[in-house]
Amino acid sequence: MKRKPALLLLLAAVAYVLAAWAVTPGFYDGFTQQQPYRWTNPPPAFKNNNQPPLSGRAQAKVAANGQVDPGTVATDDGQASVTYAPGAFVAPADRSPVTVSIAPVANYPNPSGLQVATNVYCFTASAPLAQGKDVLITLTYSDQLPAPADIYDYRDQGPWQKLGSTGSAAPFTISVRSTGLSCFAGAYPAKAGQNAQGTRLGGGQTLPIIVAAAILILVLAGLPLALLRRRQSEPPPPPPPADQSSEPRHRKRRPGSRR
Repeated sequence: MKRKPALLLLLAAVAYVLAAWAVTPGFYDGFTQQQPYRWTNPPPAFKNNNQPPLSGRAQAKVAANGQVDPGTVATDDGQASVTYAPGAFVAPADRSPVTVSIAPVANYPNPSGLQVATNVYCFTASAPLAQGKDVLITLTYSDQLPAPADIYDYRDQGPWQKLGSTGSAAPFTISVRSTGLSCFAGAYPAKAGQNAQGTRLGGGQTLPIIVAAAILILVLAGLPLALLRRRQSEPPPPPPPADQSSEPRHRKRRPGSRR
């Protein structure tokens, strides 16, 4: 009975490994399964099941103070978005709403020396950005390919310019601040090849399985030490009760003997 807690802990670790292996992706909180990326020009491995990417459009109203309201506009599939602060756009003279649009494009200038890792999205608005203002561009990339290192943009017919990256607020996304709206894409230098930054989770189950295996290894490694410490901390067993048969017996008196 004294080994029961350690045995239960071991069984729990084994059950965790089996559960992580059996469940669908998303078992590990924070790394859910990404929806298949929608490509304009899909790589060969994704052509068969590819779905066309979607566009997005929304309007920002002019507030009572004369500033354009803040907001976020995203494509209907969530693969590209733009976020802007209050007054980011110049308010139209007639105080009409500002229309912001995002559209994927299949034809664009040759990104010489770059490996494009996302679709190319063109962002437009019915009003220009106000002087000194910027917007946050966010692009999603596929979890089955190397991640882009930076976001690049081009205007008209090029050339491509590196904008950099402000990191990501969610897995498989990359963001950057821009002082203008143009066409954007995530990319990395072509010579970097498979050494591009980012993590591939192979469908979302690799990480939880690794974590579960690590927990199991730690439990198994500490189990012998825990049992040894338990044995050392146990009090010694009490001495056995005295044997009543060992007590001296009265000798029988022989007949005629004196007391």
